[in-house]
Amino acid sequence: MDKTFYIFEKDIYCGVSVAVTRANDWPLDDLDYLIILAIGDKGNKSTKIQKTILVLSKLLNIQTDTEAYYFGGYSETVAERLNSRSKTQFFVKIGDEYKLTEQGKELYYKLLEQLKAKKMEDIVKILDTLHKMSSKNLIALTYFLYPETIEKSIIKEDVNKVIESLKERGKKDFKVKREGNEVTIEIPDDVSDER
Repeated sequence: MDKTFYIFEKDIYCGVSVAVTRANDWPLDDLDYLIILAIGDKGNKSTKIQKTILVLSKLLNIQTDTEAYYFGGYSETVAERLNSRSKTQFFVKIGDEYKLTEQGKELYYKLLEQLKAKKMEDIVKILDTLHKMSSKNLIALTYFLYPETIEKSIIKEDVNKVIESLKERGKKDFKVKREGNEVTIEIPDDVSDER
């Protein structure tokens, strides 16, 4: 089978996507691009991928099927794609973590360049911050930003304690604001730490 892939610019939703297909294979869509961005060049576990996609999808106005779940916002479609496509040329599952292949990393960097070319450097900065955040703090961020996703949560009390501890230490609240192409996100300084 031909292992080459072809990249073409196209404008979808936020005007950031690039189309990627492989001979005799499925085309990638915006959700696939979000998954690749959420996995990142260093890899991530499923929970961080889900939460990163939740934040990015809201900022980029890309529709997902995120719903309230036991651990906050969850997309069954994202879970299915991670499991059904975990042996693609773009990412693989190693243990409990998803990693980009060399082709996946190449696409990841092209997507970042597309965001920058579309004057969306702020999204790239936010993505970098999300990748650096611990899972605990990323979950707290999504609970704070999207309270509608916590109604079924079995960990909401623990997450609320994380949010309250950040407030008690004099840190700013988590805030996201989008006006046209301008995105503002305020994140406490010490949320970036080990996964």
